[in-house]
Amino acid sequence: MNSYTPKIWRIVDVLKWSKDYLKGKGVESPQIEVEWILRDILKCSRLDIYLKHDRPLSKEEISKFKKLLIKRASGTPIQYVLGYAEFMGLNFKVTPSVLIPRPETEVLVEKVLEVLRKDRWKKPVILDVGTGSGNIAISLAVKYSNCLVLGLDISSEVLEIAKLNATDNYVSGRVDFIKMDILKESPQSKRRFNIVVSNPPYVAGEWFRNLPEIVRKHEPVQALYPGKDELIFYRRLGKLANKLLSPDGIMIVEIGGTYQEENVKNAFKKYNLGDFETVEDYLGQSRCIVARLNKW
Repeated sequence: MNSYTPKIWRIVDVLKWSKDYLKGKGVESPQIEVEWILRDILKCSRLDIYLKHDRPLSKEEISKFKKLLIKRASGTPIQYVLGYAEFMGLNFKVTPSVLIPRPETEVLVEKVLEVLRKDRWKKPVILDVGTGSGNIAISLAVKYSNCLVLGLDISSEVLEIAKLNATDNYVSGRVDFIKMDILKESPQSKRRFNIVVSNPPYVAGEWFRNLPEIVRKHEPVQALYPGKDELIFYRRLGKLANKLLSPDGIMIVEIGGTYQEENVKNAFKKYNLGDFETVEDYLGQSRCIVARLNKW
């Protein structure tokens, strides 16, 4: 009777204690993130966590959970802790060398899919500039099986992750990746692209300084910060539009919000782009700009 009996940790116990622990560490959504860690360790759905809330965790499961929880509590983003991010209902490997896919970027993908589903092109060819983890390029290939996608990025390390993600999502045969500095080079394709899509670095000045510490400290600066000129990538895309786009092609880019909308449009106007359409995100912020080549 005097022998030590180790505490049995049920899912419900782990949820409650860990949620309070992460909350005390300043994590904004502790419940969701604890659920995410549990789902990863137990290989179950969110619903299963609550249906089986009395299920005890094994010593091995507790050990794995503690390691991940401590890493998250230290400030590491949950996606880097787990090694993957969810985007458009798909999983993407991520490391600290790769920008974490954002929910607002799904607005960009949905807009491209809307355009594709109008069946303007039999086998559309898409260029994704600054592909990162490949989340945009791969999502488009998964959701629209007739398209071919070329993703560009300046980083070889990042492109290796993108290639793994294409394989994991079964589209490596329709998505290709090339290392390229778009500010200095451009694709030497014989065929023009029906759609050029990009989520370029655009967070500069006070917007960069005011980013949450978890972003500034852990995510790759070159994927966020364009330098002093926040429009440099938009100007470059505009300059290349006549070369890259087919006559009926469309350019769709993500922007930082409503504050950037007019500046990006004005940058595009200097390069024969017009017929603009603005797409808002879930918070009512201008998130994407659609542009077409002017026909004189």
